[in-house]
Amino acid sequence: MKFLSNIFLGGLLLTASTVAFASPRVGEKKASRVSDNRTGVTFETSAFVTKDAAIRLAVKKNAPERVYITLRDAKNVILYRETITQNEMSYAAKINVNDLSDGNYKLEIATNQDRVVKHLHLTSPKSETERIILVN
Repeated sequence: MKFLSNIFLGGLLLTASTVAFASPRVGEKKASRVSDNRTGVTFETSAFVTKDAAIRLAVKKNAPERVYITLRDAKNVILYRETITQNEMSYAAKINVNDLSDGNYKLEIATNQDRVVKHLHLTSPKSETERIILVN
């Protein structure tokens, strides 16, 4: 993966995770919730990109529900999918994105009630030619 995009992507993911549960804008529809007297969100998530071209993902659940993780490309093709079982209350994963081409991707973490979508833009660093001059 790409070093410069790692820094940008890490900042983007941290920003997205803090505003993911904000109220919807005027005119947007909020996803319907099942009313079972629960308060708050059903899970918390954190994600960042490492130097070795991987996405580190952590999920902490507040209720015993299944959590679905998907990584999609710009054409909405699923590149990675995983399900966290009901009994696993905390989860950590390392998703290798080294082989992905440059472009836009979506990381979606969802339950039946809540959904967080993080938009990713991957770019390759420009390679610089190294020149060595030897003088005899």
